Amino acid sequence: MNYSDVFTFKVKNPLCLGHDMPDVTIVIPVKDEEVGLKYLLEDFENSKLFNNDQISFIFVIDSRTSDKSKSIALKFSDNVVDQYDTFGKGSAIIQAISIYEKNPTPYIIFLDADGSYSFNGVYSIIQQLKSGQQVVSGSRFLNSYPNSLGMSKLHIFGNKFLSRISSIKNRKNITDLCTGLWGFTFESASKLNLQSSGFDLEAEIMGKVRIENLQHKEISIKWSERKGGKSKLRSFKDGFIILFRIIRT
Repeated sequence: MNYSDVFTFKVKNPLCLGHDMPDVTIVIPVKDEEVGLKYLLEDFENSKLFNNDQISFIFVIDSRTSDKSKSIALKFSDNVVDQYDTFGKGSAIIQAISIYEKNPTPYIIFLDADGSYSFNGVYSIIQQLKSGQQVVSGSRFLNSYPNSLGMSKLHIFGNKFLSRISSIKNRKNITDLCTGLWGFTFESASKLNLQSSGFDLEAEIMGKVRIENLQHKEISIKWSERKGGKSKLRSFKDGFIILFRIIRT
């Protein structure tokens, strides 16, 4: 497939004209993340991706969003779609993938909208995919970054517990199962056939990585506390949903 022939999404910024980097689609699910998206927009303009990559964005805006998230997303790209018939992060990603598959790029990134992950982290994910990795995720718990600052002890414990269970089930070590930054080649993304509607998405991804025998690598990325808004993660309820997804995938 000649990806340049099907690359139709565009960033409004005309400076993203580099030709030495692969084309990338970045998927961002959104619900009431006005502050986070403002941060991401500034971060993008100051990142390595701004001048050196042809970037395509797909924003999926939850219909319950009550702030200015959609208008800010439109400053990134015209490709902003509404999530009306379903709710949840997983459902938003699935909707975005259905759009992406109509006009695929060689690589696709899943990125949280709350501003806790930077575009320099996205750049690092892309570099790993370029080097031959099939699936890459950013970990807040590798190496020397103090990336748990601003994260509650309950969330740290829950994530490490679920990461350990996933590592055992999938026979593949992962230190940060619930990370909000993932990257895939087109070929690997097309094999996932995701079904999760909520925060169990990442648990399903790791199960599908095992089932499809995909190559997965974690890299250390910088993380900071969310920018405004409230976390949609319900610690105990979503924790059990994630656990069940690990077990049954």
